[in-house]
Amino acid sequence: MKKLIFVLAYTVAALAIFSWSASAKNDRLTLLLNGQYTNKLTEATEQMNELEQEVRKVLLYEDHTSAAEPLDNIWRLSSEIRNNLSSLPLDREFSSEWMNYLTRLGDYADLAKTGAIPQDKWEKALGNAAANLDEFSDEWSSVTQGMFAGGTGPDTWFAQLESEKPDKRWADLGQAVKTYSESDFPLTASEHDEEKKKELKILEDEPISRDAALSRFKEIFPDYDGATVHVSQSEPDAPYPFYHIRFQDGARIGYADFTERGGHLLSLLVERPVGEDTLPEADIRKRAEEFLQHAGYTDLVYEESRENSHFWHLSFVRVDPDTGGKVFADGVQVKLAKDDGEVLGVNAMEYIQEEKLEAQPINPFDPEEFFTDGTEVQSEELGYTANRELVQRLCHLLVVTKKTGGRTDTYRLMVDTETGEVLKSEILN
Repeated sequence: MKKLIFVLAYTVAALAIFSWSASAKNDRLTLLLNGQYTNKLTEATEQMNELEQEVRKVLLYEDHTSAAEPLDNIWRLSSEIRNNLSSLPLDREFSSEWMNYLTRLGDYADLAKTGAIPQDKWEKALGNAAANLDEFSDEWSSVTQGMFAGGTGPDTWFAQLESEKPDKRWADLGQAVKTYSESDFPLTASEHDEEKKKELKILEDEPISRDAALSRFKEIFPDYDGATVHVSQSEPDAPYPFYHIRFQDGARIGYADFTERGGHLLSLLVERPVGEDTLPEADIRKRAEEFLQHAGYTDLVYEESRENSHFWHLSFVRVDPDTGGKVFADGVQVKLAKDDGEVLGVNAMEYIQEEKLEAQPINPFDPEEFFTDGTEVQSEELGYTANRELVQRLCHLLVVTKKTGGRTDTYRLMVDTETGEVLKSEILN
């Protein structure tokens, strides 16, 4: 009996220690995520303030050359804000509207810089944007104040995201941003077609069930087979129907979104503590390519990568089977942990949208006749980019160097294979 009492007491003590250890681990994870999210939110807020300043600054200049720098900064900041916000557990409807607004603002600035939009037109649009950004900043501060304060954690954030009664403050903010988009950057007929594609109204696949979406998730991510999983559906007024799968597996928490039509993976985001070990870049790239093959993305090629202290972000683009041209608008981005190469993020929205490409002649192209003396072609391949009418055009994709005034500059150009028009030009160094 004494032995039995001892065994029972030992078991209770062991379970208590285990429970305390698991609770402490979850508390550490919550604190870590709170810190990460707070930092990203703070950085995004600072960037929004800087974005408003750059929009106001560009309105000072009549001279196109003087306006070039703030227009560049508007494009850069809108992209950086989108990257920061994409990893935060924010209201999905608001995020969709705000991402759309930032994309349109950045694209507008880029087109204004190249002269594709008349100055009087972009001055009016950016004047409206300046006023709207000022109004937005006040509402943003009110809604996000104390969002990741102590006492809240992943369960609280995800519960808020999936509540049948979404926070009215976020709903109102999302509606305000939608109004900004419609007033600041009204859509042309071509852009209306583009918007339909962005909303995935082009998908013609058969709808799949909730269980089929969960099976698809476990097929692509077998490591989460034992995770605690919750599946929900998008709201009836969402731009397109999708399944939202959130999961927790030990120290890992995250979500994955799949389209209802066809069960296509839209996105993945996983948060977990990251170690200090660092795998070679070649190993990271290999693991990303193996994941994409396993997930069924068999027509992608590696394009570029960037890194920060803990993660690698790799970009892949689709290759058109008929021309061999890279379709940059049909891309997949993958985020991997530096310590072990685990896939922690996927963005496949652009790939699923899939551009419709029209047949196009490839006329003879002679670089020696096209460029001035002293210009050296470093690489040449085919790729697609959009013209001013947002039509995808097949181009000669060239990287060239030119020595001027003792300095060698590197340029990346995209020249229409039919018309010879330069559709994109940028300096790489």
